[in-house]
Amino acid sequence: MVEQFQNHITPDSQWSTYEANVQSYRGLSMSAQSLYLAVGAILLGLGDKVPFFTVFVLAMVTTWYVFFPVIFARTAVVDFHKFNFGERFSKDGALRTAREDSKLSERAYANVLGGRRLRANVASNIDMPPGQNFRTMRQTRLKLDVFIPASMTVVWCIFAVYFAVFK
Repeated sequence: MVEQFQNHITPDSQWSTYEANVQSYRGLSMSAQSLYLAVGAILLGLGDKVPFFTVFVLAMVTTWYVFFPVIFARTAVVDFHKFNFGERFSKDGALRTAREDSKLSERAYANVLGGRRLRANVASNIDMPPGQNFRTMRQTRLKLDVFIPASMTVVWCIFAVYFAVFK
């Protein structure tokens, strides 16, 4: 498994290393979107439909297929290491007993498509103040990792509708 090769990073610094990776991915995502939007605006002005819609599709694929799942998975990995989930939870997301061998794996917890139920199991076993639940997508992450890409998507859709209807 991947976990066996990660011993070169001390447990104390693992979460901060992964958090730095998340920040890099966010920056790369915004750089890519900025370039796509600049090229899209130029093509919009020139009236070239095929190149414009090609860049539009590339921008959407880059945002929602490449960066969103990667950033989401990396934020889950940050939580995994920051809150020491591997030592605290079993492979099914229950609290571990002292003798239990099955540890929660980083890969299973961070799985974007298949890890939802597992993350919910872990979250249900975390003591939180009354009325609060533990979530991977907390308020700041929602703003940075969902709202900003969604607003870029809205800008792209406005460009595309304008181009399709008025050009």
